[in-house]
Amino acid sequence: METRPFNSTERRLIAGISLVMGIRMLGISMIIPVFSIFATELPGSTGALAGLAVGIFGIIQILLQVPIGKLSDRWGRKQVTLAGLVIYFVGSVLSGLAQNVHHLIAARLLSGAGAIQGVTMAWLTDGISIHRRNTALSYVGISMGLAVIFGFTLSPIIAAKLNIPVLFFICAGLIMVTILYTVFFMDNHTIIDEELPVIRTERLFEVMKNPDLNRLNIVGFVGNLNINAVFFVMPLLFKRELGMEAMWKIFIPVSLLGTALMFVFARAADRRGSAAITTVGLGFEFGGILIAIFAGGLTAYILSFFLFYAGHCILSPVLPAAASRYPNPQLKGTVLSIFNSSQFLGSGIGGLLSGLILELDYRHVFIATAVFTIAAFIAIAGYRDFGRDGRAKRAQRR
Repeated sequence: METRPFNSTERRLIAGISLVMGIRMLGISMIIPVFSIFATELPGSTGALAGLAVGIFGIIQILLQVPIGKLSDRWGRKQVTLAGLVIYFVGSVLSGLAQNVHHLIAARLLSGAGAIQGVTMAWLTDGISIHRRNTALSYVGISMGLAVIFGFTLSPIIAAKLNIPVLFFICAGLIMVTILYTVFFMDNHTIIDEELPVIRTERLFEVMKNPDLNRLNIVGFVGNLNINAVFFVMPLLFKRELGMEAMWKIFIPVSLLGTALMFVFARAADRRGSAAITTVGLGFEFGGILIAIFAGGLTAYILSFFLFYAGHCILSPVLPAAASRYPNPQLKGTVLSIFNSSQFLGSGIGGLLSGLILELDYRHVFIATAVFTIAAFIAIAGYRDFGRDGRAKRAQRR
């Protein structure tokens, strides 16, 4: 287990990815708290169409994550990241100009085509030792967590004082900053390939059959389904109880807590393993979901949101770090894109499901997420770190 500090090259890589992802997340997090409000109030909107507007962003990324990941393995992380950022910039501008829910759905579909999350995570792990990746990803998580704090704070205030479409234009401006920074200050990185002494080429189908990767895919799917469902329902409940102007009073402490837990538990995952910390994160989420099912009123909503978002932040850096431990580093971009595709499938279904179910009763949304979370518990229980757990136990017996 490595305990050395990051060297200067590693620090520069971590700082660059953290800045790019942090600024991008600032724009995204300014939209998330009010998006369901915006989508449900547009002309022509129904619960199902509002859910589609939320979910289409993830659905299109399912189709593109793996091809884009494979392209980044061949063409380069920087080039593919820039292409994705440009597409997302155009989609954000069009979202702000949407005149009805159908325009918004089309604009979000285009935004989703900028599917770079798997590529940027692969870019980071290219230059970081396998035993330090949870810690490295936690620093990226901190930058994204801080961005969420500012985004969640500003979002309801700007939306109330000006209007929600302005947030999309601000997001587009922030994306342009990340494009310029990537062009002038970021470089592709040589892949660290210490995982295996001999590398063999695998077909995509063989990668997708890996049982441990599939377990991580299930947890990633459930995590994103849950977060999209919660962020579809909770802002509507908070607006009803508090009004849009006061929602920042909830989002600031929630995001502060989540960022702190993200860093603490990511470091713990480097010592105790991904499976144990993933179980903790799922436990937090499940606790929040149960409160939303069995209790009502503002206090219950806030406590539920606190617990759930804490669990989400615990999972955020741990899951991609676990997926990056796939034994063939030459396929890292492909593997992380497969993993991210499972997450975006969850995002798409989470949005669609929430829109459909919300027309019945909001508690039904949380009941559905509880069932999916139980499936995630079952999946992670069988995770064996791509065979490393078995090898470690055999070494200990010797």
